[in-house]
Amino acid sequence: MHLLYLRYLAPGPLDTIRCVAQTRTRHRCTRPVLDPGALPGTWTLIPVDPRPPGRLQLPLADTLMAVYDLTALPYADQLRWRAQRCPTHAATPGAADTARTDWEPFNPRTHHQHIQHPVPDALPARRERP
Repeated sequence: MHLLYLRYLAPGPLDTIRCVAQTRTRHRCTRPVLDPGALPGTWTLIPVDPRPPGRLQLPLADTLMAVYDLTALPYADQLRWRAQRCPTHAATPGAADTARTDWEPFNPRTHHQHIQHPVPDALPARRERP
């Protein structure tokens, strides 16, 4: 996941990442963070090591990995993803969280088993925004 110009390891497949906000019944929201009506991110291939050539690099420096890139989305949408909230709870700043966000800063040395080279299959079709 490439979000706010940082790389994160997502807790699971994009369509299974749940909102962490508390509902009125004091349970965790069951809605996904991925909103079918919102602007989608894009799958892209980027270098595993983000450092420019010439600096000390990892052995995987020339390797590309597939990431779901959200950096082209509006800043508010990127913050919503980072807060791991569905669109409903993103619009309700007073709603408490029942769980911690599941994002983990991506480290190619310790997360090498999660590096995928081909771009995954596309996500389900999105509705066009008016």
